Amino acid sequence: HGTELALLKKRLVDVKSRRDAIDTLASTYEGLEAERLDAAQQYDGTISDRAVLAARLNTIARHVRTAPMLADIRRKIARLNQLPDTASPAQTWTGSVTELIDDDASLRTRLSANIDEVERLTAKVTAVDEDERILSISERIRGLAESKVRHASAGFDLPTRRMELKILNNTVANCLAALGRSSEPDPAALLLPAVTVGVVRAMVEQRSGIATGVRAARDEAAAAVDALQTARQRVGEERAVPEPARARLGAALSKARASGHPAEIRTAREAEDAGTIRWEASLGRLRPWNGDALALANVAVPSAGHIAAWKTVASELARSTGVLAERLAEYEGNHAMLAARLDALRASVDVVDDEAAAAIRRLRDDAWATHRAALTGDTADDFAVALARDDIASAGRLAGAADLAEFRATTRDLAEAAANLSRNRIQRTQLGKDADAQLLEIRAAASDLLGDDIEASPERLIERIENQIEARSDALAAWEQIELARRKAERAADAGEQIRLELRAALESVGIVSEPGDTLEAIMAIAELFLDRQRKVDAEYAEALRMVSSKEEDLAARRVAVGVAERREEEWLHGITEALKGTWLESGLSASGVGAVLDQLAELSGSLQERDDLQLRIDKMEADRANFLVEVMAVAFEADEPTKDGEPEQLAIRLADRLERAERTRETKASLGNDLKRLKEARDILDTEISAHERRKNEVLGVFGVATLSEVVERDELLRERDGLRTAVAELEERIVAELAVDGFDDARSILDAIDFDGLAVEKAEGEQRLRQFDEIIQQQLIRQTRAADKLDAIGGDSEVARLDAERRTTLLEIEEKATRYIELKLGILSAGNALRIYRESHRSGMMARASDAFKLMTRGQYSGLTTQPVKGGEVLIAVQGDGQSKVTDALSKGARFQLYLALRLAGYYEFAQFRPSVPFIADDIMETFDHIRSEEVFRLFGEMANTGQVIYLTHHKHLCEIAEVVVPGTRIHQLA
Repeated sequence: HGTELALLKKRLVDVKSRRDAIDTLASTYEGLEAERLDAAQQYDGTISDRAVLAARLNTIARHVRTAPMLADIRRKIARLNQLPDTASPAQTWTGSVTELIDDDASLRTRLSANIDEVERLTAKVTAVDEDERILSISERIRGLAESKVRHASAGFDLPTRRMELKILNNTVANCLAALGRSSEPDPAALLLPAVTVGVVRAMVEQRSGIATGVRAARDEAAAAVDALQTARQRVGEERAVPEPARARLGAALSKARASGHPAEIRTAREAEDAGTIRWEASLGRLRPWNGDALALANVAVPSAGHIAAWKTVASELARSTGVLAERLAEYEGNHAMLAARLDALRASVDVVDDEAAAAIRRLRDDAWATHRAALTGDTADDFAVALARDDIASAGRLAGAADLAEFRATTRDLAEAAANLSRNRIQRTQLGKDADAQLLEIRAAASDLLGDDIEASPERLIERIENQIEARSDALAAWEQIELARRKAERAADAGEQIRLELRAALESVGIVSEPGDTLEAIMAIAELFLDRQRKVDAEYAEALRMVSSKEEDLAARRVAVGVAERREEEWLHGITEALKGTWLESGLSASGVGAVLDQLAELSGSLQERDDLQLRIDKMEADRANFLVEVMAVAFEADEPTKDGEPEQLAIRLADRLERAERTRETKASLGNDLKRLKEARDILDTEISAHERRKNEVLGVFGVATLSEVVERDELLRERDGLRTAVAELEERIVAELAVDGFDDARSILDAIDFDGLAVEKAEGEQRLRQFDEIIQQQLIRQTRAADKLDAIGGDSEVARLDAERRTTLLEIEEKATRYIELKLGILSAGNALRIYRESHRSGMMARASDAFKLMTRGQYSGLTTQPVKGGEVLIAVQGDGQSKVTDALSKGARFQLYLALRLAGYYEFAQFRPSVPFIADDIMETFDHIRSEEVFRLFGEMANTGQVIYLTHHKHLCEIAEVVVPGTRIHQLA
């Protein structure tokens, strides 16, 4: 609104200057009006003459365009007179002539091919001769194939089978010899009944176990006697070291084992190494500072409050510098633009400026004063010259009042821009001094840490100080860790030495003296070896006593087992004798030979069975060969096939080949008959198509009045050409009639025949030249008329004065309205800002407390809470550390900023859900940089939020899903594609 008010004020000044510049002269106005009327009359007359000439040229152009059309019509009519004047056939006839020609040739070709193919197939069928004799006995010949296979197989197998039969006869003879019955006429009589064989074989199988049991019982009894003697000898050995000395040594060893001093020493050494690494790394970060831990602890460092104040001042200085830089660029651009505009006005406007006008006025006043004092002719002339110069300058300034006003405004704006530019540069210089003063203050407060640091930026210098302070804190913490680890290691080493001395004394009490330089681990190993040996000695003595008793009992049991085994052997011999009673084996057979006799009898039984089966197969093969020979000779006789002795198989093959040839011949003859039948059916269809084609062909020839189809094509092309020429002539006649705008073609032809086109071309060229001259005259007259009208409009009249007054009043009303609206908006902005401040103050305390608690929980106490600090134009959020120091949000690490952002969102969600219906809380992988513990705390907060509204967390980290399921048991995991 401020810009709009300035524009309205500028417009009001412009209206006033234009109102003051109006000076209407009646005589000038009348002259200009007469000039304008004369220019208008001349312009109208010239326009009328040009229109008449343009109409004539248009007529000539139409005549020139239609002359070639008339010549084309005459050529086409001459060609029409040469073409036949017969009626055109229907389009359906003319369109199918080519198809008829193609069908005629195709049908003739197909008919000729059909006739040739029928003759060829008929000759083939006549030439085929079938073998009826062989076909009548085809089934018997096919049966010979299977008989031939059996005949051939028997011929191959009979020698082998006879050899196998001979081998089986030898096997039977060998079995009889092994049984001692080689002269037995009926070997089958030697076979025992199956029941007897089963009983005897079962008893033979028991024989091995019984004999083995007897031998084992006797061997075990002898071994039991030897073991009993050995056990009685071991019982007499001496016992080991006394029990009290061993108990003392065991207690000392248990104490050494239970001691944790090695682990404590190892942990302390590791902690010392880690602290040393941290110490060296921190010292590297502290460079160029150098010294020990005591010197580092005595280094003075600025407090957190000083650093926060420095940051605030540095931020304000940077912000102010940026604002001044922007304003400087704006002022410099504005100054350059105004200077260029002023130079352009001076170069383009011939108006005396205020300084020159004042100088001319002073010269006039001086001349007047001189003339009044002297009253001479020379002074009068000088005064007249000065007065004329002043009048000319005043008249020029009055005529260029608008340009003069713009010149003055531009000069004033240029002066203001120069003042703003100078003021901005002074402010920038002062800001530079303030920044240098702050740098000196910061360097003085942190000189011990910074050393000779020449950093010129306050922000980077403050950041350097914070890094040095953080490195100092890390270094001191690392040194404390080193000292603590060293003390723990010393205490653990003392405890280990005490345990070593006690264990060494216990070993000496049992008669073992260790070396003075032995370590605790070596002494413990010696003690463990000694105690293990003593435990083995005690166990061996107890085992020896138990062994004597056990061996005595075992010896008694073994002697009983020997008696039982001997009785079982006697019972077995009696059973074998009873089982073989009544057979040819009832006498003269030893117990050990029973199994061999049974094996020979089993082999004899199998060989006899195989020999009988093989003899039966040989008889069957010989019968098959004889039957095949009889059958093949009978079939050959019926088929009138010549035979030779000794080749029945070749005869069967010849008969099969002859049958196959006869069947192929029969199939070929049948196939030829089917093909001949199909050709005859195709001939009938072809005859029908030829009849229909001939009828259609005769109709077409009759319509065109010719004898052949080729003449039909020629006649059709001539008729088509004739119809096309007639259509083209009609179209050209219509175009000529339309171009010349006459009633008919005869009138148009009469007009064109009467025209002299050579003279018409000359007239056209002269008319086009005159038309261009008319265009130039019209342009000059239009310029003259426009300039006269512009001069009249520039002079204006009473209506212009009234219009300017109305515009002035309207501008004043707009200024009043805009000013009122500007005041209302300004007051509204102030009221809204005040209301927002009150609302923020009333609602911020609860949200800030909730956000502080959440932030403290997420950071595991590293930050104790949040607070705000007022700055110019608002407030900034401050994070308070656990040690009382504070950091602005920009100085936080990335993970801490994410945690702060999440804490503020949680507090805002609770504040929103307190007064409105809750909406889902959605977070997208904000815990990407959180460690495991902080993630657990955040999910615990999410679980509490779920009591107020729905919480949705999106992530692609599997371990976060596992943490959520553990911390919040009711969590639902959705796997998204």
